[in-house]
Amino acid sequence: MTKNMTDLVQEITGRALYIGIVLALMAMFLILANDAAFGQEGPPIALQGSLLDNAQFKGQLWSYTGTFSPLERNNVLSNTYAEQTVSLFSTWNSSLDITPYAAIGFSFDTKGNPWNRSIQPSFGVKANKFFRHGVISTGVAYSYQDRFGTTSANGGTNYILDWFGWSPIGDKRSRFPGSTWAVVGHTAPVEQGNLIAQTYLTQGYVLRRFDRSALIPYGEITYSRDTKKFDWENKILEGAGVKYGMPMGELYVDVGAGYMHEQRFESNRSGGGAKIFMDISYAWGNLFGRKDERE
Repeated sequence: MTKNMTDLVQEITGRALYIGIVLALMAMFLILANDAAFGQEGPPIALQGSLLDNAQFKGQLWSYTGTFSPLERNNVLSNTYAEQTVSLFSTWNSSLDITPYAAIGFSFDTKGNPWNRSIQPSFGVKANKFFRHGVISTGVAYSYQDRFGTTSANGGTNYILDWFGWSPIGDKRSRFPGSTWAVVGHTAPVEQGNLIAQTYLTQGYVLRRFDRSALIPYGEITYSRDTKKFDWENKILEGAGVKYGMPMGELYVDVGAGYMHEQRFESNRSGGGAKIFMDISYAWGNLFGRKDERE
């Protein structure tokens, strides 16, 4: 075996071991949370009167797959994120809480672009301010990011983000479902020191209902900037199409197709093309039988 091959095997083994350790710690985090909730009918005597008595175990999972960049023609991107939190402190009628969390993000594409292919487990803590139609969060975390076969790094991350939605499809009275989100922060350890800002807005119209599902024409816009001027992070995407939305309790799925136009500011490239996609999201706010006071 050549020296280069030996070095490659050692690097892959080292990364796999690092990721394995992080995932094992995440599993331990969930097991300990489970034990705290299920250990007895009531909390252990040593924990009575502690923060764990009223801890809320909430989480989310989302995934999107499709052709999202006209300038990366025929490139299929898949992005998945899962997060489990433990709310140890809340105030203002549970509209503000502090939550340690464990999370993992995974993305890949069919063309092998490094910026689209990574795994990123994280441990952190965030503060969340809840509103009637959304949430604003700020947090810090320790993250490890591996862009498969290219580069890896670990270190602190920080961010401020929001999400707001209106006229949910599950409400039969809703005609104009829409949502918006934005995030600003140092969120990519391999781009050390890079401040990334992204925002997204979509607005739809319920053209026809089928029981709780609906056929929805929509428009959307995504705007992204960073301080290191990477081409793939400095762009605007605008588009429109039609999607079929299917809310099923805490699970939501939509599939659709549309037309997108993309402009990248650093390379001064632009172009348009078809978008075909599927989005899945799932949220749980009552894990381990705990009751969310906002319900």
